Amino acid sequence: MEITIRKATINELKTIQDLNYKLFLWDFERDTNLNIEWPYQEAGENYFRRRITGEHGVCFVAERNGRIIGYVAGSVKKEIDKPDTILRSELENIYVEEDSRSKGAGKLLTEELIKWCKKNGAKSILVEAYHHNLDAIKFYENTGFRPYSTKLEKDL
Repeated sequence: MEITIRKATINELKTIQDLNYKLFLWDFERDTNLNIEWPYQEAGENYFRRRITGEHGVCFVAERNGRIIGYVAGSVKKEIDKPDTILRSELENIYVEEDSRSKGAGKLLTEELIKWCKKNGAKSILVEAYHHNLDAIKFYENTGFRPYSTKLEKDL
């Protein structure tokens, strides 16, 4: 039951959209303003196409026994923003099938993305998690992330 991490191919777009949709359904409990149809809409499809083709970022998949069990997508900023002093990257989204969690796929996906970000000049990587998603926060901390900033929101 070895897990293989590799770059996604354009033929796997639908599978990645389906996994992202599962992520959105899961996150919808925390953010009812989330557009759960985004993965299948033009913007979502274009987002994943650009990551898969390498046009703007990257997308890796985790595979076990010939089945894709997860993915990670991320990017490196094109330039240093004025308030930053270093080139940053972002783990934009990650999902591992529920029956495959806590078996190393998420860690391997994150490590592969970090290697790619370093190779592309990034000096740090950011990730965002919902405040109440303690499992995700613990996962990120266990893979070396530390608190960076706090975002607050108010519904209008």
